[in-house]
Amino acid sequence: MDRRSFLKVAATATVASAGTLLYTWYDDQQNSTENKPSDNPSNQTHEMEPNTEITDQGKFPAEIKRNGNTVEITMYTTQNKIEIAKDTFYQGWTFDGTVPGPVLRLKQGDKVKYTLINKDQNMAHSIDFHAAQTPWNKNYIDIAPGKSYTFEWEAKVPGAFLYHCGTAPVLQHIANGMYGAILVDPIKPTFEKAREFVLVQSEFYKDAFDIEGMMNGEPKVVAFNGKAHKYQDSPLEAKPGELIRFYVINAGPNNFSAFHIVGTIFNKTYPNGNPKNVEHEMQTVTIPPGGSYAVELIVPDEGLYPIVSHSFKDSTKGATGLLKITKNAKDQPLAP
Repeated sequence: MDRRSFLKVAATATVASAGTLLYTWYDDQQNSTENKPSDNPSNQTHEMEPNTEITDQGKFPAEIKRNGNTVEITMYTTQNKIEIAKDTFYQGWTFDGTVPGPVLRLKQGDKVKYTLINKDQNMAHSIDFHAAQTPWNKNYIDIAPGKSYTFEWEAKVPGAFLYHCGTAPVLQHIANGMYGAILVDPIKPTFEKAREFVLVQSEFYKDAFDIEGMMNGEPKVVAFNGKAHKYQDSPLEAKPGELIRFYVINAGPNNFSAFHIVGTIFNKTYPNGNPKNVEHEMQTVTIPPGGSYAVELIVPDEGLYPIVSHSFKDSTKGATGLLKITKNAKDQPLAP
């Protein structure tokens, strides 16, 4: 059975079993690349044959300009060769050439002018900011190859949020790497000064077109910040007695995260990363796809502390790392 026939059979079977057609495959992809939102963000996909070789369309760093509380952000969509595990490469669909995309950091009350330029030569893309309150049908539209779209929104609610491509099928676009973290700091400083890290948990499947694996939630790799076991050989570092804050965002697209750091207890945790949502003395936090947590801890003793998803099928596939507590801790980026 060829690939197109398989997909038609799969779609028919889905209708028979669930009463809902989850995927519609087009004979002509051009219909899906107009600047308009999909009819339903979860029930369509683009028909494309897998590439036999991984292609790389170049990296275009985000452009961020601030003038008072007005922030102009320009980002790009491309397909890029990404390393998802040691010596394992994948055809990534990306924001700005990286997976995850760039960490965006705003202040509550910022007015954002956002432009997305689609440099992907093969398909439409879009943006969905979980931090924004804006009409889906007006601003989260599909952007055709070579086109761009600009819209404005205000960062009204503090917290840690996901952004992702919202082009159908959203499942496939997220699974292939189109997501990132956006932090909105409260207008009045609430959090104590801390050493901060951003971790985005996500899944990778057999390849960019493994729809069956994506539907069944059977990833080959589960990663923090885009690569399996990324922080095993290069641990995240902090000093004994120092306040450490992790912003953990779960891009999914399917699996819940059970975020835990072995040998520690989180002093305070904040659902959605919002300082108003405070909890105390938690061992593990559960983060759904599309959700987030901020967790704080102080570790008194030098040593190594494993960072895991306590769903061990996922940690075994790569959702692990190390926190190294040392008096000689070096400064590291927000999302190393």
